[in-house]
Amino acid sequence: MTTRIYQLYRAGQAIWYDDLRRSLIESGEIEALVEDGLAGLTSNPTIFEKAIAGGAEYDQAVLPLAAADCTVQEIYESIVLDDISQAADLFRPVYDRTEGVDGFVSLEVDPDLAHSTQGTIREARSLFQKLNRPNIMIKVPATEAGIRAVEALIGEGININVTLVFSTEVYRRVAEAYLRGLEAYAASGGNPARVASVASFFVSRVDTAVDKALAEAGDLNLQGKIAIANAEVAYAIFQDFFSGSRWEALARQGAHPQRVLWASTGTKNPAYPDTLYVDSLIGSNTVNTMPPATLNAWLDHGSLEPVLGRDLDGARKRLARLAELGIDLHQITDRLLSDGVASFAESFHALQRSIGEKQERLLQSGAAYQAALGDYEARVLQAQAEMTSEDVLGRILRKDHTVWRESPEEIANRLGWLTIAERMQAEVGDLQDFARTAREAGFTQALLLGMGGSSLAPDVFQKTFGVAEGYLDLAVLDSTDAEAVRAQTARLDLSKTLFIVATKSGGTVETLSFFKHFYNLVADRFGASAAGSHFIAITDPGSSLVALAEKHNFRRVFLNDPDIGGRYSALSYFGLVPAALLGVDLGRLLERAVQAQEEARAASTGSSSAFRLGAALGELHRAGRDKLTLVLSTALESLGDWVEQLVAESTGKSGQGILPVVGESLGKPEVYGRDRFFVSVQLESDAAHDPSLALLESAGQPLVRLQLRDIYDLGGQFFLWELATAVAGARMGIQPFDQPNVEAAKKLASRLVEQYSTSGRLPEGQAESPSADRLRQFLEAAKPGSYIALQVYLAPNDRTTQALDSFRLALRALTGAAVTSGYGPRYLHSTGQLHKGDGGNGLFLQFTSESDEDIPIPDRAGEPGSSIGFNVLKMAQALGDFQALREAEPPRPVLRFHLKGDAAGQIERLAAELAP
Repeated sequence: MTTRIYQLYRAGQAIWYDDLRRSLIESGEIEALVEDGLAGLTSNPTIFEKAIAGGAEYDQAVLPLAAADCTVQEIYESIVLDDISQAADLFRPVYDRTEGVDGFVSLEVDPDLAHSTQGTIREARSLFQKLNRPNIMIKVPATEAGIRAVEALIGEGININVTLVFSTEVYRRVAEAYLRGLEAYAASGGNPARVASVASFFVSRVDTAVDKALAEAGDLNLQGKIAIANAEVAYAIFQDFFSGSRWEALARQGAHPQRVLWASTGTKNPAYPDTLYVDSLIGSNTVNTMPPATLNAWLDHGSLEPVLGRDLDGARKRLARLAELGIDLHQITDRLLSDGVASFAESFHALQRSIGEKQERLLQSGAAYQAALGDYEARVLQAQAEMTSEDVLGRILRKDHTVWRESPEEIANRLGWLTIAERMQAEVGDLQDFARTAREAGFTQALLLGMGGSSLAPDVFQKTFGVAEGYLDLAVLDSTDAEAVRAQTARLDLSKTLFIVATKSGGTVETLSFFKHFYNLVADRFGASAAGSHFIAITDPGSSLVALAEKHNFRRVFLNDPDIGGRYSALSYFGLVPAALLGVDLGRLLERAVQAQEEARAASTGSSSAFRLGAALGELHRAGRDKLTLVLSTALESLGDWVEQLVAESTGKSGQGILPVVGESLGKPEVYGRDRFFVSVQLESDAAHDPSLALLESAGQPLVRLQLRDIYDLGGQFFLWELATAVAGARMGIQPFDQPNVEAAKKLASRLVEQYSTSGRLPEGQAESPSADRLRQFLEAAKPGSYIALQVYLAPNDRTTQALDSFRLALRALTGAAVTSGYGPRYLHSTGQLHKGDGGNGLFLQFTSESDEDIPIPDRAGEPGSSIGFNVLKMAQALGDFQALREAEPPRPVLRFHLKGDAAGQIERLAAELAP
C-alpha cells in the first residue's frame, strides 16, 4: 500500500484515531480509514459526551432504552459498548494481520475510580469480559492506584492503555508495572504474545502549561519546545526498558513492547504548525493517536521522516534550562495528571447527565405529539409508510431538492432553515452584546418595520415573551393604514427609539415606506448625521437595503443567510435580533429548536413529530380535510399568525392549498363540516380547551395535539412546523418554497400607484355599501369545502378585531364554511398566495373605508417631497388584489364593501343582521 498512513507505518509509527461516534461507523468513514492504514482507535468520556449531547445520532438508540425504563448507566453501557464492539470488529483484521501488535480499540474505565486500585481492576475485568474481543484495550489513568491496577490487569492478560502520562518519572513506573505484569502472567502459564499495552504520553497540554509559566518568567525562547523535549526523554526511557536481558527473556516468549502512544497531539496554540506534534515525534515502535483535524492536516502536508531520538541531548538541555528558570516541570505534570483525571471525571458526569436529559427529552417529545385521526388513521399511516420507503424525511434533512422537484431552482437555495438554529447558537453572544450596547446607548423602545416573514416571528416573540426588565419595549408595524402609522409615531420617544428595518429582498415597498417616514422624522429632530444611529437593518447580503444602510450610516446591518425564505426565517436574524432586544433567553430558545431538530434526525421516521404532522397535513388535504384549524393556548395565540403564513404561502399553489383557520372561537362539533383538521398547540399547564377538543374527537373530527412544556418550546415549534410543512408539500406534490402568484397583486398595485402619481387619483373600483341582503346573495356561491376570506383594509385595533370575530362566527353559522380574516396589506404577504394559487374554493369579502387624514410617504429618505401617502398605498393594494382575484384562474368571487364612518360598528350590524 502507498497511502501516507502506510508509509508512516513502515517507518515504525502506527496512527490511531482519537475519535469515535456512531456516525463514523455507520457512514463507513472508519472502515475507509482502516483501508488506508489506520491501525487503532482511542475513545474517552469527553468524546462520547460531545457526540451524545451535541447531536442527534444517538437518539434512535436511546429512545427504546428510555422507553424501557433503563437506568442512565444501563443506557450508557448499551450504546457505548455497542460502538466499541462495532469499532473493534472493523479493526479485527488489523489485529490479526499484525499478530496482536495493532488493531486495538480502547475504552476508559470510570474516571471516578482513578484512585481506587481494586475498583479499577473490577471495572476493567467487567468491561473486557462484556466486550469479549481480543483487540480491546482498557484505559487506566496513570495515578498511583491506577499503576498498581495496571500491573494486576496485565498479569491477568488484559490489554491496557495507560492514559494521562505526562512526566518521565511516571512513565518509568508505568513501564515497570507492565514488565512486572507480563512476568507474572508468563509465570502463571499465560502467553505474553496475547497481551498488549501502550503508554499514552500527553504532549500539547504540557506546552500549554509550560508556555504560560515561561511567559510569566519573561523567557519566550523555550515556548513550544518543552513538550517535545519531554517526549524525547520519555522515548529514550522506552528504549532502555525494552532492551537488555530482562526484556529479551519476555520477547523470546512473544511479548510485545509497551509502545509509547503520543496523545494530545492536536496543536492548541494557533501560532504553532498544526502538525507540530506529529512531525516531531515520528519514531519506531510508537503510536500517534490523532484527532480528526490533526489527521487531516497531517495527511495534507505532514512529514514522514523519522526524527525521534536525533536530538536527545538538545532535549535534555532544554529541560535543564527550564529548571534553571525556576520552572518545576514535575510540579506542572503532576498538576496536569490531577487536572486530567478531574476533567475526564467531569466529562463522564456530563455524559451521564446528557444521557439522562436526552432520555427525559425523548420521552417527552414522544408524549408531546398525540394524534386521533378517526377514520383517517389508516390512510395517514399508509402515507407515512410510502414516504418512509422513499426516505422523504431523510432526504429533506440532507437538503435533497428532488423530494419536491427535479430542478433545484428556488429549492436548493431555500433550505438553510434546516440547520440555522445550530448555526445561530454561535451568534448568541454577539446578539446579547448588541442588545446590551443598545440599552447602554439609551434606547428604551424599538419598532420593527417589516411585512410577512420579516414581522410575524418578532410579533410572536413580543406577544409571547413580553419585555424583560431593562430591555427594549418592542412593537411591530406591518400596516400601511395611516391611522396605524400615526398611532405608532405618537407612542414613540424618538430620542430613545431603535428602528429595525427588516426585509429579505431589501425592496419591500411597505417596509421602505415605513423607513422613509421614520427616518425623516428622526433626521428632522436630531439631524441627518445622527439619524442613522437610530436604525439597524436585517436583510440578505447584496440587497438594496445594504447600500441604503451604508448611505445613511445605520448603527448595524445583520446579514441573514440568503438560503432561507422569509416565512422560514423565525430562527435566523429576522427573528432573533428583535428577540434579543426584548431580552428573550436566546440560548434556551435555540436549545429547544435544536432539540426538535435532533428528534427529527434521530427518531425513527414514524415517530418524528414533524414527519407525522406533515404526513397528516398532506394526506388529509388529499382527503378533502384542507382547513387546518389551530387551537392555541392563550399565551401562544400569536403563533397562529406565523403558522398561517408558513402553511398558506407554502402550500397554496398549483390548484391546491391548506387553509389555516386562526383565531376562530371553538364551536360545537355540529358547526363544522368534513373539511376540517384540528391541531391543538397547548402549554402542558393549560387544559382550557380540553373539553371542546374531547367533543370534537368523539365526533370523529381528526385532531392532533402538540404539548409544550413552556413558552421556550416555541423554538421547537418553529422548526417542527417548518419541517412538517416541507413534508406536507412532498405529499401534496407541490414546491413549498416559492410563491408564484404573489407578484400578480403587487404588479397591479404598482400600476395603480403610477396612475395616482400621474393623475392624482385612484379608480373607484367596484365597491358597494354594506348590505346583509347583498352579502347573503354573494354567499349563495358557497358549497361544501368552500371558505370565506375577509380582507380588511381598515386600521387594525381591538374594537375592529372583536367586530370581525363576531362577524366570522355569524358567517360560519350561516354557511357552515371556514371563515378567515386578515388585515391588508399584511395578509398579502401571508395568505395572499393561497387565495390566488389554490383550487378556487374561496369567497372573498373586502372591507375598505374612507381615508382619514393621510400621512405622506417621502419619495427619498432624508429629503422633502412625497408623491403618495400611506392610505393611497393601502387602497392601491386593496384594488390591486381585488383585480388579481378576478383575473385568477379560475376567477375568484370577490365583493368589496366600502365603509363610511364607524367601520367597526357597521361590521357589528352586519353580524347582527346575519343572525337567524
